[in-house]
Amino acid sequence: MHEEKIIVLFDTDVLKARRLAREMAVGMGFDKYGVNEIETSISELATNLVKHNALNGEIAIRTVTNREHTGIELRAEDQGPGIRDITTAMKDGESTKISLGIGLPGVKRMMDEFSIQSEHGKGTLVAARKWLPSDFIQKMKVSVFSVPFPGQEVSGDAYFIKHTREGALLVVIDALGHGREAHETALQALEIIENNYTEPLLDLVMLCHKGLMHSRGAAIAFCKIAYAEKIMQHVSVGNVETRVYGSSVLVRPFCFNGTLGAAIRNVKVTEYPYREGSTIVMFSDGISGRFDLKSEMLGMSVQETASFILDNYKRSTDDATVLVGR
Repeated sequence: MHEEKIIVLFDTDVLKARRLAREMAVGMGFDKYGVNEIETSISELATNLVKHNALNGEIAIRTVTNREHTGIELRAEDQGPGIRDITTAMKDGESTKISLGIGLPGVKRMMDEFSIQSEHGKGTLVAARKWLPSDFIQKMKVSVFSVPFPGQEVSGDAYFIKHTREGALLVVIDALGHGREAHETALQALEIIENNYTEPLLDLVMLCHKGLMHSRGAAIAFCKIAYAEKIMQHVSVGNVETRVYGSSVLVRPFCFNGTLGAAIRNVKVTEYPYREGSTIVMFSDGISGRFDLKSEMLGMSVQETASFILDNYKRSTDDATVLVGR
């Protein structure tokens, strides 16, 4: 096991922690996406220690292994007063007020495993692990472009991406309307999904429906891929669409009528065959559905494909989000 420890007092210590994490991640073989997520996460954890003037704040970066995988572990520990309300601290928009903008929920989303322990008067320990991906996960690249309604600073759209050893979960959220209230609803849906993403897909849909009942509601599409079984599960409620390119026939999963948090009926999960290398496109109704992807476009990167769709088919009447995975 290789381990580096840094006492964190100043912004220069944050930069040192970031450099050490990057060097270790690159040396272990993480791709540029994994390295960026590890760098961003360690920056968030170390910056929190500086901003809170944490007592005996320390960052530890080390390699970890289990029976199947090798990975990297990030630990942030202090002996301060502790976190009074962990539930509040883990809500999007809370810790971002004092750090880099992603907060502890962002660290949890980017890493594969996350835990937080805090005791009044004794301090806080945050630990997060990221595992070197399997061949399947390395092949699944995802790019998202999202812009708010013109004139608005925040969007009512949101997205969730989670890679696991078995596959991936892709979600696009479109809260009703736009502006600050829609943004808050989208964040609420994002929190529910983050806390329950391991649940069966239909259960996850119903949890979102129940959790959003006192909000303006949202349209959400869920796409869950199981690599070994070569299956894609899909369910969409409202006007978030999905298309899958990669076989002789374009797959356009059905969107059920309704709004999560308001009214839904007869919603069910549909299974489709999944072919490695297929291009999955998910988009909110701020994107016109009149596009088609020719074979040459499917040969481009996911970033280029998502950018093409946004640039050419974005509507000016709503928030717009397009997610492309391959």
